[in-house]
Amino acid sequence: MKLHHTKYKANYKEYILETIHIEGNESPTDEEKIDYIFNRFESEYGWAVERMGKHKAMSEWLSGLALGLVFYSHDILELAIRMGSIEEKPTPRVATIVLKNYWDFMANIILGFEPTTEKV
Repeated sequence: MKLHHTKYKANYKEYILETIHIEGNESPTDEEKIDYIFNRFESEYGWAVERMGKHKAMSEWLSGLALGLVFYSHDILELAIRMGSIEEKPTPRVATIVLKNYWDFMANIILGFEPTTEKV
């Protein structure tokens, strides 16, 4: 069943954070996982932000399988169904749109929970 975007975005955030494993930290908090994502993105792909913008750079970084997100077409569609962002039996048109926009969509989700304030 398709959910309201505020609900399925929360589902995606939870899914993304579940994929994060930090070596030496057996049970990291969500905040530590978020810091890990953005610190790693900055160290590995920060150079691309000025050239292409943060969203496109994040999308490209993710498409290189930087995180443990699903990446096979079938798995992407199953994830979208499980998260509630599409109906259980998507039309071919919807499936094509989901697959075409997957990395941009995931970049948008991740950038949506980027820390906004500097830590002291």
